[in-house]
Amino acid sequence: MVTPSTKTVYTRAQLEEMAASVGFWWHSINLREGVVTKGELSREDLARHFESLRPPDLKNKSVLDIGAWDGFYSFEAEKRGARRVVALDHYAWSLDLPKHMAYWRECKERGVVPLPSQQELFWQPDKLPGKHGYDVAHKALGSEVETVIGDFMTMDLEPLGTFDVVFLLGVLYHMENPLGALKRVASLTKDVAIIQTQAICVPEYEDLELCEFYSSNQLNGDPSNWWGPNLKALEGMCHAAGFSRVEIIVGHVEPRRPKRSFYRRARAAAGQLLREFSLLPPRPPSQRGYFSAVAHAWK
Repeated sequence: MVTPSTKTVYTRAQLEEMAASVGFWWHSINLREGVVTKGELSREDLARHFESLRPPDLKNKSVLDIGAWDGFYSFEAEKRGARRVVALDHYAWSLDLPKHMAYWRECKERGVVPLPSQQELFWQPDKLPGKHGYDVAHKALGSEVETVIGDFMTMDLEPLGTFDVVFLLGVLYHMENPLGALKRVASLTKDVAIIQTQAICVPEYEDLELCEFYSSNQLNGDPSNWWGPNLKALEGMCHAAGFSRVEIIVGHVEPRRPKRSFYRRARAAAGQLLREFSLLPPRPPSQRGYFSAVAHAWK
């Protein structure tokens, strides 16, 4: 373990050089001395997002951050007094992200879909080029966060133990098997898992458990996205995975619809009745929405 007395104190110039050595930052992380990494997500955005998760008091808690990437949420948990923090990743750490992003931009300019097979050109699990940012931040902060490299869906989870709080942030919609992923999350959770995911809203179908499947790059132009659940499906999957209680704390709020006349309400009710007996085709949703959803799931 690293003790405060043995932590290296870096000068501003050294920290600037360390930050500049990373070709691509996703998280903007304060490395001290006023040096902040130039991440795609700003410090303000990350701070707002962390608060929107409504995390419990992390003091003296054990925390697992699945899909840690540059480690902002891991280091924030440590900063908030967690007694043990584990940062786990494999996918983002194995990618040569600058080359990967350049390929995406090229595809967008050419108007073609990025090919999943091309990912092998940027996939370097033996060198872990995408982990460099995390390593730099870990070193600069003198962090005691434990680092675990592993594919969450295939690795042996038993050596990790269990955790008071588990973060699964921006990961679920990348999973080919989201229910299986949530079952593995549940097996690691002692108290609560905080799950943030891309989600969908299909007006007038909110009472159904729906997931939208992305066979290619339909969601944000990213072929690594697979599923987008609605809130009902997110809650249902958490229960099916073994969580006893689920609360959706951030989700989509539908605007109030104007009141309709008695005639229009009666016609709508008659139409619904005919649709139930297959005398009319199902009415397509008037508007679909995409948004970020957060769930707290307790064991």
